[in-house]
Amino acid sequence: MHRFLRLTVALCLIGGSEAILAQSGSLDPAFKTIPFDSWVDQGDQAYIRWTARVLPVELSNHQRLQAKIDIQVDGNELARRRGKGYLVTLVQFSDSDNRVYQTHEAIDLQLVKDDIGKSNVSYMPAAFVTPGDYRISLAIFATATGEHSAMRLPLHVNPLKNDPLAGALRDLPPVEILKAAQSPDDLFLPNITGRLNLPLETRRPVRVEILVNASPVSAGEPARTEQISNRSLTSLIPALKVLSNMNVRNGTLNVASLDLTTQHVIFQQNAVHELDWSKLGPALTQAGPNKIDIHELENRRQNAQFFVAQVSRRIESDPLPILIILSGPMAFPSGEDLHPIELAGKPNAQVFYFRYHSLPERIPLNPFEQDQRRGRRSPMSQPGRGPLLEPDDSLARTLKPLQPHLFDVYTPAEFRKALANMLDEISRL
Repeated sequence: MHRFLRLTVALCLIGGSEAILAQSGSLDPAFKTIPFDSWVDQGDQAYIRWTARVLPVELSNHQRLQAKIDIQVDGNELARRRGKGYLVTLVQFSDSDNRVYQTHEAIDLQLVKDDIGKSNVSYMPAAFVTPGDYRISLAIFATATGEHSAMRLPLHVNPLKNDPLAGALRDLPPVEILKAAQSPDDLFLPNITGRLNLPLETRRPVRVEILVNASPVSAGEPARTEQISNRSLTSLIPALKVLSNMNVRNGTLNVASLDLTTQHVIFQQNAVHELDWSKLGPALTQAGPNKIDIHELENRRQNAQFFVAQVSRRIESDPLPILIILSGPMAFPSGEDLHPIELAGKPNAQVFYFRYHSLPERIPLNPFEQDQRRGRRSPMSQPGRGPLLEPDDSLARTLKPLQPHLFDVYTPAEFRKALANMLDEISRL
């Protein structure tokens, strides 16, 4: 399956690949060089074999409704045009006020392989949307010959049923198109600038502290990508972006990210209004056990106590501290000091622990590999290692004296409900 390549400045004949924001929505200069509307009005001319369908709208980790379009192009269409220009796909959303939001992707036909005709080529553009009705216009064309096909698909987006955060989507743009990005940008989506409506009202001044555990959840965990060593960050970073949208009207919001394997605060930002991704993103790529030096190895059995010390520091003094912890279940090596946090009396702070669960993906069965005991290899195992199971959580034990509100989160819907519960709890302070 061939990967779509984003156009660069070299493809000047269709105007480049970056969209221009305008009052009419989000416009892509590539659309100005072709009669896009005429193509769509004419319908599919069958010059190019392809299919497109709108997938069911889902709630994303960013607590936004996400629409996806599954576009499949017959690989033979690329094979017979191999070496000649580009095959370009254009996508346009139109909302009920006729504002348009555009993007495009392209395949450099000089880069396709000889066997491209053996499979379909897949492209799945996505956008955050708000409830309402939309028209999705699609076109695909070959730059060398001008051959094209186009179609229009309807999209209806229902509001979430029994939404615990009913006002969160208010004032968001109707459409924000997701741009292709490399890790870790694909976790944060820096091009998505719409802010959720999350007011936080309290009767007394508060200091909200968000603490993100960005370290690997266990020493043997496989890396999600070459850049990110903690698979839980797939959920934790979107959750952090959501929480950074909170409007703390009677206090401040501070954020810190920890790497327990190196015992470092890798990122810190106080009085947050906009999270500084230009600093947090690079910090995440530097986290992990491979960065430990010889002096840190001497103290590695104190990783849990480093976490305890960071928690202690953030629950001291006035105004009333509200600590929000984001982490996957965290395991420590045998012999680690797991002594719980010590308090002189009843904790003054309010602590909320969002524990994200992220089980590994199942590995497809290979009928030609056999396990000596069971006759086949377990789908949850890999050669040379045991089953990839989620580790037991040791962080909860260290937090027990603080009597934290613990939310076990498996899905975006569960995080949404837990977030609503937390906001309600805090608003009573």
